[in-house]
Amino acid sequence: MTYSVPGQFPTHIVATTYQNGGDSPFIRTAAVLDMMKGWEIMKAVTRGTEYLRENSEAFLPLEPREDYRAYMSRVNRAVFSPYTQRLIRAAAGLILRKPIALEGDPYWREVFARDVDGQGSDLDEYARRLLICSLTYGQAHTLVDYPAQTEIRSLAEERALGRRPYWVEIDPYNIYGWRLDRDAAYGTLTQVRIYEKAIVPEGRFGEKTYEQIRVIEPGRYEVYRQKQAIKPLGPGFLEPNAQSGDYELVDAGTYSLNQIPLVTTYSNKVDNLISRPPLIDIAYLNLAHFQRQADLIHSLHIASQPMLVLEGWDDQTKDMSVSVNYAMATAPGNKVYYVEPASSAFEAQSNEIKELQQQMATLGISTLSQQKFVAESADARRLDRVDTNSMLASVSLDLEQTLQKAFDLAGAYLGIEPPEVSISRDFDIDRLIGQDVTAITALFDKGVITLEEVRAILTQGEILPSMELGSLPTEEPGELEYMDDEEETV
Repeated sequence: MTYSVPGQFPTHIVATTYQNGGDSPFIRTAAVLDMMKGWEIMKAVTRGTEYLRENSEAFLPLEPREDYRAYMSRVNRAVFSPYTQRLIRAAAGLILRKPIALEGDPYWREVFARDVDGQGSDLDEYARRLLICSLTYGQAHTLVDYPAQTEIRSLAEERALGRRPYWVEIDPYNIYGWRLDRDAAYGTLTQVRIYEKAIVPEGRFGEKTYEQIRVIEPGRYEVYRQKQAIKPLGPGFLEPNAQSGDYELVDAGTYSLNQIPLVTTYSNKVDNLISRPPLIDIAYLNLAHFQRQADLIHSLHIASQPMLVLEGWDDQTKDMSVSVNYAMATAPGNKVYYVEPASSAFEAQSNEIKELQQQMATLGISTLSQQKFVAESADARRLDRVDTNSMLASVSLDLEQTLQKAFDLAGAYLGIEPPEVSISRDFDIDRLIGQDVTAITALFDKGVITLEEVRAILTQGEILPSMELGSLPTEEPGELEYMDDEEETV
């Protein structure tokens, strides 16, 4: 069951069928249904033109008494400008512009970080996907899993066979519900239900797809699967149609941890597993921009084809041709002319579109939406970027803590010490200038900072590439020599 209100952004695709019936694992909780309303808006602005056209009756409503063929013509001309998506990707690029650092057992850097999900994704690639999902929907999830138990008895045997933990990226839509122990500190997670699709071979070449729910509790899990295979449906979010008795328990077992190995990355947390998309306000403006732009494109198409008016003529007139190769002689008193709208008729729509673009730029991250390429004072740069850096630092810190928890869980599976995760908080894309290097050199000459600190500052300022400290000279303060005026060094 879905619903939508003409002329409003949709709450369609948010199902109300399974709010009742607590015996079915396929139901969604009320908290998830509430979040899905915002998620649908974010899905629309990130999936773009094709998705909006497929769901046009929600995002580009049919006008009263509008001919449906004319409406579909208007829909097929509409093009979405992906301002929100570009902002999300640019923010993720700033946060992860430098590689994630791991300190600890070389196994984590040399083996695990090169393929964290068992599908060839390295740590930075996986973290980027996780961050984009979090910035889009307000949260993203990682399930830390481990292959089923075997007769292997040592860590060396497991490594030799390639058995190790792996991370599974869980879309927010696929979390159907959870339970928290409110008596425990911060509300410990005691149950989570995750939606999955199981592909089962059929015959020699065919296959069937089944919907299933994985119920995870500390130390144990269960898998419930629908008895009937699902059929391909049209565009939009796929809702399960299982009722009581339409599913069965197909798998159950235990695992070695005494906690649920689910880690959540937030960009705008409200409560445990509850969040709000941080860019939802910009998304609404982006959809309004799409609607106004669609109207303008359609209006310009109509206006580009002026209407021919034959004043004084009737439908009995014969042998009349209208072309660039013909002239038309009329009877006295008859007139022939074209009617077309004045160009000023589109100025209001064009001005409104520009205003929406300005509002999105104002609400967006200043460093991304209005990047300046002129010289600025240090104070001006700090004032312009204080809000941006604060927001990015908060998201970056949460991502760092999330990855640390995921490594902790992986280490608990393996029984070895997890690495220490570190993400750079340097979000400024400006390099150090000559005056900055001169000031740093002066501080070194006076013994205020050490050579290691000089190297760290210059590396962070992108003057020096990342290198080991052993490759640098070991002069004491005051012993740095200067080259000719044409070259300068520290």
